[in-house]
Amino acid sequence: MNTLMAASQHCCVRHEGNENGKKRHFRRSINMRNNEAGRDDITIGEEAMEQVVRPGLEIGHIVPDFKLESTDGKVISPVDYKERKNLVILFFNPRERCDWEMLAEVRRRYHEITDDNGEVLAIASGPMEELRECVSGLMLPFPVLSDVHEEATCAYCAVESMVFIADRFGELKMQGTMCGAVDETLDKVMSTLELIELECPECGVPTWPMGER
Repeated sequence: MNTLMAASQHCCVRHEGNENGKKRHFRRSINMRNNEAGRDDITIGEEAMEQVVRPGLEIGHIVPDFKLESTDGKVISPVDYKERKNLVILFFNPRERCDWEMLAEVRRRYHEITDDNGEVLAIASGPMEELRECVSGLMLPFPVLSDVHEEATCAYCAVESMVFIADRFGELKMQGTMCGAVDETLDKVMSTLELIELECPECGVPTWPMGER
């Protein structure tokens, strides 16, 4: 899967609780058949009516808003950073070791992100206690948010560990998977943040580094 994607083609599926209090995963059920006019007729199965299907995010569009509780009890939204900070929004699974390693690498390079006027918002759908253990174990310096109802996960179509970068006005500049080559992906994250700062109309035109003119 290409790390940088112009648009995600994934759809999200909402999880609903059944009468036993367990989560049930509604899958899309679409049947295609030709009608009398020779056109494709799409019928959607009954279970699919229960799900919320969203198109993938597109570069240049405004990222979806959310309001999620952090591990220190604050309610955080991308709007809180509007016109002040570029956002690096990470979706991860606190039960996956590779995601812990990814977060540790983000922590190591966090100063690079803040140097480019960025802030990290890490989001997971696990229980708050698991997220607090993750923050404590890795000593994470950035907000970690609980998406217990998977509303943000669905809105961003985050089907796996993913990263989304939005500028200070909420415009999506990059999206990609965090699985695999974390160092390479973070290099692209940093390049994107640097480009955002370069294009910042309030900042003027900075001097290009030597050798890049």
